[in-house]
Amino acid sequence: MRSRDIRIAFATALLAPLFLVGCGDDESNVAQFMASGEGYAEQNQWKEAIIEYKNALQIDPNSGPAHYALAKAYLKSEKLREAYWELHEAARLDPENTEARLTFGQLNLAARDFDESLAQAEAVIEADPENGSAHVLKGQALEGLDRADESEASYLRAREVDSDKPAYMLVLASYYQRRRKPEQAEPLLIELTEKSPSYVAYTALGRFLARDRERDDEAEAAFRAALEGTEGAQLRAAYRNLAGFHFAKGEFEQAEGVLEEGIDKADDKLDLIYLLARFHRSQGNTEKADALVEEATLAQPDDPRPYLILSAYRGRQGDLEGALAAAESALEVDPDHQQARLRKSELLVDQGYRESDSLKIAEGRSIVEAVLVREPSNPSALFVRAKIEMAEGDTDAAMTSLRSAIDVKPDWAQAHFVLGSALAINGDPTGARAELARAVELDAGLLEARRLLAQVHASLGEHEYAIEQGRVYLRERPEYIATRILVAQSLVRLGRGEEAMEELAVIPAEDRTAEVEYAMGRLHAAKGNYEEARAYLMRAEKAKPNHPDVLRTLLGIDRRTGNLAESVRRIETASNEDPGSAKIVVLKGLVAMMVGDLEGAERAFNYAIELDANDLEAYQQLAYFYRLTGQLDKTIETYENASQSRPENARLHHFLGVLYEMDDRPAPAMERYSQAIELDRGLGEAMNNLAYLLAERGEDMDRALDLAQEAKALLPESPNAADTLGWVLYKRGIPSAAVGYLREAEAGMDPADDTLGIIRHHLAMAYEANGESAKAVDSLERALGTLQKQQEALQEAGREASDPAWVVEVRAMLDRLQAAPTG
Repeated sequence: MRSRDIRIAFATALLAPLFLVGCGDDESNVAQFMASGEGYAEQNQWKEAIIEYKNALQIDPNSGPAHYALAKAYLKSEKLREAYWELHEAARLDPENTEARLTFGQLNLAARDFDESLAQAEAVIEADPENGSAHVLKGQALEGLDRADESEASYLRAREVDSDKPAYMLVLASYYQRRRKPEQAEPLLIELTEKSPSYVAYTALGRFLARDRERDDEAEAAFRAALEGTEGAQLRAAYRNLAGFHFAKGEFEQAEGVLEEGIDKADDKLDLIYLLARFHRSQGNTEKADALVEEATLAQPDDPRPYLILSAYRGRQGDLEGALAAAESALEVDPDHQQARLRKSELLVDQGYRESDSLKIAEGRSIVEAVLVREPSNPSALFVRAKIEMAEGDTDAAMTSLRSAIDVKPDWAQAHFVLGSALAINGDPTGARAELARAVELDAGLLEARRLLAQVHASLGEHEYAIEQGRVYLRERPEYIATRILVAQSLVRLGRGEEAMEELAVIPAEDRTAEVEYAMGRLHAAKGNYEEARAYLMRAEKAKPNHPDVLRTLLGIDRRTGNLAESVRRIETASNEDPGSAKIVVLKGLVAMMVGDLEGAERAFNYAIELDANDLEAYQQLAYFYRLTGQLDKTIETYENASQSRPENARLHHFLGVLYEMDDRPAPAMERYSQAIELDRGLGEAMNNLAYLLAERGEDMDRALDLAQEAKALLPESPNAADTLGWVLYKRGIPSAAVGYLREAEAGMDPADDTLGIIRHHLAMAYEANGESAKAVDSLERALGTLQKQQEALQEAGREASDPAWVVEVRAMLDRLQAAPTG
């Protein structure tokens, strides 16, 4: 329709209600407007359809069908906020409209109002028990409410209703993948490709198979099958996925070939040209990459899109000025091009925050707000607003904006990346992992997303994945030391110390930071190379004087090598130079205990708590001190009185839990840990301790697993948290998953720690349950071997050496396994 025709139609629509009021009854007038709206909808003329449906509602505001028709038109126009209200009204006024209820439930799901989604799903199921979509919505709502175990029944019920519906297979398969049940997900994905061979089916199967490097050939075949019979946006996406698969494997020639093939076959080539240019640049072919993008831009000088591609490309290289110039060029071609205006806005905001230029920030913000006034659900505007909110520290608002953007544009890699970043900042590593993994699936060249994903995997104890993602990143950014250290740490957690040493040795000596020296020092210490370890750690201490972690590691080495006096002097100096450091004061307390100064130790631990009431290590060391000195009962009484006067102090409850646990009183310990967690969800130690006690007693294993997983996320470097999670998984009958965490716990534990034997016993039990008896024997022998060394050291120091409680069970298990027939 020409612009003049639109203006006439708009004017006529405004006048029509006045004219028709006198020409017929309300019912017929509503019917006319509805019919007119449907006519526009059939032609995809959504603005005109919206006007007609609004006219109908002016006459009859309680027309459920009109509200629903208007909601659908808003959804087609990507105006989710407006659609939400209309769907709410449609469901309220016409409860029997199950389609409206389900759509409203889906929007509530996107808005994370899971209770409302569940209510809508259950209302539809009550009216129509055979509605599969309602069962799916119920399952999704239950997952959102952290009731994932209940959601499986809903997904299975949807399949019972229609076992051949592809969407239901995919939903159930995705659920099993989220629940880490690949053996149940795979048959569904294969069935999906057989019953509905399509881009969606083969892509889902390819992504599933790509997680197992031993099945790369099958994954590649699935990604190639996704190309068959595909066209348009899906064809471009299929080529991106296949190229990204090869890129992640380091098969750069194959990735380049796939992109070139895609450019040759796709109708709209710009996205693939841009991706190929980024690929060339990542391989060091900067001139070739630049020429490719410039050529694409010059070939279509009257089209703003190539300029936007050029802007994105320059922005990726850190050239914000060049990126802004390209956005301005796009606006010269089309001054009203909304995407170009929003790109300019984004760059103004980025530059403004980088340069502390409030005028640029204000200009960028004004462009975004102007778009959102007209189109509250515009995904690009929501994305830019989210970046502003992130820069201002309002991550909750940013996440809301980003989720709204993704609802409209679900395959936007950059939006998933920024959402993943916000979730990581907000302490939700599980949610961050899902978003970041989706980002790199959609765009294999999104390196910063990959770097953050490696960090998140490591924080969750998923060290194989952390290594994989980190190494892909380091191929393109070999100079990024922090990621190299992360990869090395993950290798250590998996017991691959030699590989970790090789990883760090790549860094030139002149580029080694204190963090690198510290990491290499710890690696040498773990191998017993104390002199080499000391040399690295002293360089780290020189670069970062008085760092508690470095001082603690040196203390352990000095104690083993008979040089305790050196650490005493070093820690005393650090305390004088930084008297307000609670962590250094804790070290003073440990030193005092080592030299037999019990009064000094107690004084130091109490003073550390005064300095930092949130430092739980000080509480734990003080509790350990009281147990050693036989003062637990008196101490418990004192802290119970303190807790009564300060019932909202979570750390007091936690400390009491530790004291009760040391006094072998698990019931009050569990009660105190629960109270601490209710008051402060950030107390990872309390979650960890409660999860362990639940597992030991075999009580509420679902809660134990949830707590252990939360504790591991909050305490990613803690070997105790890794041990607890591994132990809970073993107790739940998942030894294959338990082994990885228990190996991490063993690798991270100080060889002198007397709990190392318990961890190795746990690991042996997991190995045996997993059918790996030889490894179980090795673990038990390591436990006894380390104990023997510890006891010999005590005897040399003139101290009594007795067997800990776990030794009897370890020896009995070792005898049983060694006596068992092999082969």
